[in-house]
Amino acid sequence: MLKLYFHPPPNPAKVALYIEETNTPYEIIVTDARKGDQHTPEFRAINSNGKTPAPQNRL
Repeated sequence: MLKLYFHPPPNPAKVALYIEETNTPYEIIVTDARKGDQHTPEFRAINSNGKTPAPQNRL
């Protein structure tokens, strides 16, 4: 299953729509960019750029 770290501006929404339309199983993890959630060490381990969306394959 894919984990999608997501904040709702337009570009991340496009990725979420694509995943939905391709019937890919996924889980949304809400990342509040206004609070700076994308700058935490845990998030930076997934996406070193600190930007959403950030997909992560779950094994």
